Amino acid sequence: MEKNKQLSIIIIGICISISLLFVGFFIYKGLKTFSDKERVVSVRGLSEKIVDADYANLEIKYTEGDNDMQSLLKKVEDNNNKIVSFIKVNGLTDSEINLGVPIIKDKKNSEYNDNYTSNSLRYFCEVTITLLSNKVKNVRKIELSQFDLYKQGITLSQNRYENEGDSKYTFTKLNDIKPKMIEESTNNARIAGEQFSKNSKSKLGGIKSAYQGQFEITPTENPLKLKVRVVSSISFFLND
Repeated sequence: MEKNKQLSIIIIGICISISLLFVGFFIYKGLKTFSDKERVVSVRGLSEKIVDADYANLEIKYTEGDNDMQSLLKKVEDNNNKIVSFIKVNGLTDSEINLGVPIIKDKKNSEYNDNYTSNSLRYFCEVTITLLSNKVKNVRKIELSQFDLYKQGITLSQNRYENEGDSKYTFTKLNDIKPKMIEESTNNARIAGEQFSKNSKSKLGGIKSAYQGQFEITPTENPLKLKVRVVSSISFFLND
């Protein structure tokens, strides 16, 4: 009886030991599988494309001064007519020309008097004429030919608040090229991932996570050519 009891204890102990071995083995395999899945490589894929500008936003500014308000307004009217005529000769129409309201400053009656003296002009005026058109080549020609306006006695001025990086010419058909560029940036990211997996003697697996950066449109040396750029960041699993 005592021997049977001892034998049963031994058998139970052996069974428990075998069970623990199996449990340990499966836990090891599970942890190894989990560890393998967490082996990842993060890469980036770039896509760049040079496109033609298809929309222009050009400002033509000038200043004028006089001691008599009516005389000043007459000068502004004459200048506007000259500029509009110059623009139309270069291929634009009235619908593409926006005449801004003249900004007139009375130096004599301003709050700070603006260093007004009897020898200086009392009224000072600034006028902005904006061109909005998809005829980018015509607008570019107008921009490069503004010296002709100086010859007609018009004092052109620059926008001192304009950022140097701002472009007068833009690209409006981004949605047309987005799908192809996203595909290209994703493929380039996969190529980089495959090269890494090859170097590390692994196999590239599926995508763990992906992030598409914002599309950027930047000017080039040619104002009528713009660079479109997007970067995709992708993390791939690595397998043995």
